[in-house]
Amino acid sequence: MRPLRIEVEGFSAYRDRVEVRFEDVDFFSLTGPTGAGKSSLIDAMVFALYGRVPRLGGNAVAPAITAGADRARVRLDFEVDGQAYTAARMALRTSSGGASVKEARLQRGDEVLADGADQVTAAVEELLRLRFEDFTRTVVLPQGEFARFLTATKAERQGLLRNLLGLDVYTVVRELAKTREAVASDRAGAAELAISALDVPDEKSATAAKARLSLLEGLAKSIGDEVKKLEELDAVVVALGAEDRSIGHALDRLDAIAVPDDLESHESLVVEARSVVVDTEESLASAKETLQEAEAALAELPSPEQLKTWLKERSELDTLEKRLEDSAVNEAREAAEAATQTLQLAEAALDDARAATALARSEHAAHLLADGLVEGETCPVCTQIVTSLPRVSETPAIHDLEKIEEDHVNVVKEARKAEQEALSGLASAESTTAEMESRRAQLLVELEDAPPGDQMDGLQARVESALGAVADARGELTVREAEQKNAADRLADLADMSRRISKQLTAAQLSVADLEPPVSESDDPIVQWKELSIWRDETARGRLAVREELAAQIESAQAAAIARRHELVEELRAAGLEGEEPFAVEVATSLQQARTVVENHEKSAKQALDLAAQIEVARTSQVVAGTLANHLKATGFERWLMVSALTDLVTGANHLLGDLSGGGYSLHSDESGDFSIVDHRNADERRSVATLSGGETFLVSLALALSLAETLSAKGGAGLDAIILDEGFGTLDEESLDTVASVLEELSGSGLMVGIITHVKELAIRAPVRYEVTREIAGSRVKLVP
Repeated sequence: MRPLRIEVEGFSAYRDRVEVRFEDVDFFSLTGPTGAGKSSLIDAMVFALYGRVPRLGGNAVAPAITAGADRARVRLDFEVDGQAYTAARMALRTSSGGASVKEARLQRGDEVLADGADQVTAAVEELLRLRFEDFTRTVVLPQGEFARFLTATKAERQGLLRNLLGLDVYTVVRELAKTREAVASDRAGAAELAISALDVPDEKSATAAKARLSLLEGLAKSIGDEVKKLEELDAVVVALGAEDRSIGHALDRLDAIAVPDDLESHESLVVEARSVVVDTEESLASAKETLQEAEAALAELPSPEQLKTWLKERSELDTLEKRLEDSAVNEAREAAEAATQTLQLAEAALDDARAATALARSEHAAHLLADGLVEGETCPVCTQIVTSLPRVSETPAIHDLEKIEEDHVNVVKEARKAEQEALSGLASAESTTAEMESRRAQLLVELEDAPPGDQMDGLQARVESALGAVADARGELTVREAEQKNAADRLADLADMSRRISKQLTAAQLSVADLEPPVSESDDPIVQWKELSIWRDETARGRLAVREELAAQIESAQAAAIARRHELVEELRAAGLEGEEPFAVEVATSLQQARTVVENHEKSAKQALDLAAQIEVARTSQVVAGTLANHLKATGFERWLMVSALTDLVTGANHLLGDLSGGGYSLHSDESGDFSIVDHRNADERRSVATLSGGETFLVSLALALSLAETLSAKGGAGLDAIILDEGFGTLDEESLDTVASVLEELSGSGLMVGIITHVKELAIRAPVRYEVTREIAGSRVKLVP
């Protein structure tokens, strides 16, 4: 497996989306300060593949979701055997505070290989041929474990090796062997108790049980035919009884047919009611004809409203004609003419008075002029200044004439007013007369069709007489309608009774329909009732005769069935049975019981043999399991297995260590499992691993790690294409760091992708490709350092 690209969002320190590409990268370093999120990228790779976070242990996922976020998304693009794949998962917080993986998929291009958390994990294990535990021991190497492995005590080394190589399975096998030893012992003891509790019959009892079984088997073969014969006899009794009950039921139904008591009287009532209906309908028709004639006579006369209108209009016309004869138009015209003449005379007198006044003023002009002079002003005649006023005598005649003129003006005003009043009265009189003449003309038009006034009284008497005749005819019609309705209601009541009689007839016919009652040719229910009554009596007599014959047949059939049943009971009792019905069930039950007894006898004998064999097998298994558990003790087989595994591990590590150290070192382990270093550059000196420097310790630890990786990979058939060292290098000196860097460079040149996670800058810069992780307020970021 070779990673190509990792994309994370909401995972651990990476709140926002972060992408890191590894295409065409053989040796890279992932650097940054402690807590920035370097190891979280590797956790994200493992989570994308297996749905688990190595540092959290178990299946815990929630702590890997960024604080404050509700979900985390991870996508890993990787390559296996030249094919590109994509693994993606999304973890979602739950209400309980945990998290679940809601989405997961594995793709190859656009092809979805697996969908769902468990399905993707299984598909990844099959594709990589590595389980989660193997992956975290090969691709992501726990170097710290192997550093402790070199210097640990014997017990600690054995425990670490057991965990790393999975050798604890033998401990499980040992415990399982102990469990099986105990189980085998318990099984042998239980079998011994069971065999002692078995009731194995003696030969005599077994023979008697088989004999009884044989007898019952023979009886079981014949009981069917015997029961069938008995059933046939019983069937005859049942059939005859059913026929008897059928006849009895038919007789009960025939006896239940009851002819209505009022059947005869009902017919005469219907005839009488129909006659009354005919009579009332004739009376009703006559009353309707009388009413039509009265209404026709009334229709030929004017309506009372029309007659009333004519009388009113005739009275109004007479009144108008009288008013027109007394009209005041001529008197008003004479008054107007007189007022006009008086006005003309007054105007003439006024003109004469005005002429006299003018003449007097002309004759006395000098007096008038002198009367108007003012001292000191210019005279209008001579244009000289008036120095003194002349003495002027009075002119009483002019004043008198002016007074006369004024009186004539008042007279004219009074005359003109009188004329206006007279003309207004004339106009009013003419208007009133015109309105009366117009109304008179209208009334004459409306009275054109009216009879003469002297005929109005007689016509009014005829209308009143016709109205009385119509009222009498309507009263008579109401009486006849009530009579006709009563007669119809009575006939309807009788019709209801007829329907009830018909309904009773239908019910009676249906109750004996299976007895085929006669079909009447008459529609009259009374006739049909009489025919049904006659048929009922004849049919009942015939059925009674048949029933008497059936009684003898039933008695004979019952006697035959009783005799055969007694014979069968005696036969069954002779065979040791109770002889109770159902006989076939009793025989079958007894046969099954007998067969069970024989089977139990045989089963007990067989169980005894089987239990004896089981005891032998259990005791043998107990000895084998106990021996195996003893061999698998930590001081036995497991110790031998640990030494063998450690020898293989050291052999593989020495092959790698020789390449990495240029043949300078090799690792040695003795029979007790203790490590030592052989220094080939110093005459193959053997010394304790405690004397190794930091760089030398790293070389040996790395060789052991790669050896274990190859062992696990070979065990699962997986190829090792990448190795990522998540190890703290801060304690190494400068020389050791240089050595480590050289080893890793040489390792990356062998075809492996090598990645290191460190915050040591001197080591990180030795990698051709360097990624730097920085922590920011919004979350960690990863950038490629040029």
